[in-house]
Amino acid sequence: MWINIEVGAGADGVSVSASGSRGEHPPAHTLSPELGMPALQSLASKVGRAVRSGGALDLAVVKEAQALYGELLKDDLRDVLARLREASKGSPVLVRLFLRERALLGIPWEALCRPGTTEGFLGTDPKLLLSRGVTSPEPWEPRDVLGAVRVLAIAPGRDERSLVVLREALAPSIEAGEVEWLDPIAGPHIGAQALFDRLRRGKTPHVLHWLGHGGVDLSGNPVLRLADDEYDEEVWITAEALGNELSARFSEDLRLVILEACEGAKAGALGSAAEILARAGADAVVAHLWPVKADVARLCSSEIYRSLTGSQQGLGDIGVSVTAARRTLLVQSAEAFSPVLFLRGPGSVIFDFSDRRVSRQRERRSSRGLSPALHSLLEKPFTMVLGDLEEDRAALKAELLSYMKESGDTAPETLSLSALTQRCALKFGQEKLHVLFQQALMTSREVPVPPLARAFARLVAPGVHVTLLWRPHLERAIAEAHPQRDVRAIQPSLLSASGAPLVVKRAAGAAAWKMEPDLPKRFDLDRELVILRLYGGYAAGSPVFSHPVLTEDDHIHGLLGAIGFDPPVWMEELLSRPRVQPGLFVGLSALDFRHRMLLRWLYDQRQPPSDSMAILTPDVDASEPKIWERGCGLPGGGRIASVIEHPELVSELAALARDEGP
Repeated sequence: MWINIEVGAGADGVSVSASGSRGEHPPAHTLSPELGMPALQSLASKVGRAVRSGGALDLAVVKEAQALYGELLKDDLRDVLARLREASKGSPVLVRLFLRERALLGIPWEALCRPGTTEGFLGTDPKLLLSRGVTSPEPWEPRDVLGAVRVLAIAPGRDERSLVVLREALAPSIEAGEVEWLDPIAGPHIGAQALFDRLRRGKTPHVLHWLGHGGVDLSGNPVLRLADDEYDEEVWITAEALGNELSARFSEDLRLVILEACEGAKAGALGSAAEILARAGADAVVAHLWPVKADVARLCSSEIYRSLTGSQQGLGDIGVSVTAARRTLLVQSAEAFSPVLFLRGPGSVIFDFSDRRVSRQRERRSSRGLSPALHSLLEKPFTMVLGDLEEDRAALKAELLSYMKESGDTAPETLSLSALTQRCALKFGQEKLHVLFQQALMTSREVPVPPLARAFARLVAPGVHVTLLWRPHLERAIAEAHPQRDVRAIQPSLLSASGAPLVVKRAAGAAAWKMEPDLPKRFDLDRELVILRLYGGYAAGSPVFSHPVLTEDDHIHGLLGAIGFDPPVWMEELLSRPRVQPGLFVGLSALDFRHRMLLRWLYDQRQPPSDSMAILTPDVDASEPKIWERGCGLPGGGRIASVIEHPELVSELAALARDEGP
């Protein structure tokens, strides 16, 4: 059962007319002057203040809402609605409001309250499903979904946390097989071109979930914010342009758009962003009248998904889902009145699950789940740069402090390792430093590969990868994970720019590493894996020692010994690929000058490729994630997303590697 209520505003006041699903046409009526447009706008202002403050509605505001409820649904219209509720036999009646003037679109009709109650709001009544009607020439009918509901999240910009929270909220539904989480379109490089390209190449979603900002521009066009441009200027896309793309690409499958964007329901000259997207072909759109706190928006979305896609309910009813979400939010505050539902058709059941079959997904990750941006990065070729993940630095520091103390030099323990090694080299000589270095590392010669390095090694693709470790952990892990590929580890000469590099190779199918006299004439980077060992130390396959990069002078006077920022000719071919594909920086710190210099050298002072990402150690300084994301001190001012390593990361990476197979 449904009823359409048309509300208009003119010189004669606010008019109300209606038509029911059984052919009912109650006489039109006009709101009394004292409860006309000024009263509606006053209510909107007061409800808006309560929403923005996160508080409840005052009793005086509730009384105004009661009076307006009684005036809107009065006389014959009230009786028709009562008879429809009786005829529905317990099922809710769908109420669609068609608001003909722009001024009426900002009224929180969902906050009108049934007289005689204090919480009988139109927007939370389980027996009346309130929505905003949208006129469209596009046909409408419930369409079947035979499996999981496909959800595509779009989050332009640098705030990846919103994606993480959304995916965590959907985790039970994903695990149950009710929701399929598509590869998100996210990051600081999602402009209009990148957005359209990803939409055209990706899997068709049933639900599009926009995470970001919305509003109305100076020309009155509803707009949504994309990632800022290279000059940090805001970039916006009109809802109409997005709607045209969705209509062309997803018209057969798209059912629902959720605009988790502030003021996505705010009206412009041609309606709100939500209305425009519904007219373009989405069966339903959920948007917000006012900005709400992020946690409230996430709670609203998760409640909608839980009710809408759950196999137990099996209804696929967006009206029921939004109404239930409002009731959940109302327990906390008036923010329950910010989400509004727009419907294109005469029904709120947008998914037909009658022939649906879902199966629980096998356990792929821990409950925390991989970061969506990291998951996206790992699904395509990337260059891994592995930094400080081993205990050797602590062992070497302890060895140096002990020796220097015995030699009469009480060096402060707070010195960085590079400063401490520099002090040792200046006071006792470079050779003594290297002897101490070898002593520190040889005492624990058979140190196992760090678990994180082993986990990432299973996910790397052929190409060039970089290690800053003194031990051959990365190349050993990669050789173990990819036994059918050639693996080369190349250690540049750290003594002279013209010196020959040290090259060891593990041939495909072999177990042993062998030293090679020369570099190959050409590298087949589509098939083999090449590891550049930039800080020296011990080569794979044997305890072959070469001068390590240790001291401040080692770093300042030349990143690669005497070579400086100009790589040798033989390395230019190898560096061409890392400079065009995303980098995954593990164990680096933007606060460490060694790592900043390394990145500047690696990318020739240019910005790292888009979608590059840093995995930060758990003990990272609290300010560091923002430093990476602002690009402070990084080559080209490049802004790089970052996540902090957590205890479940290794198991999550292992599960992903198992899922992807060999």
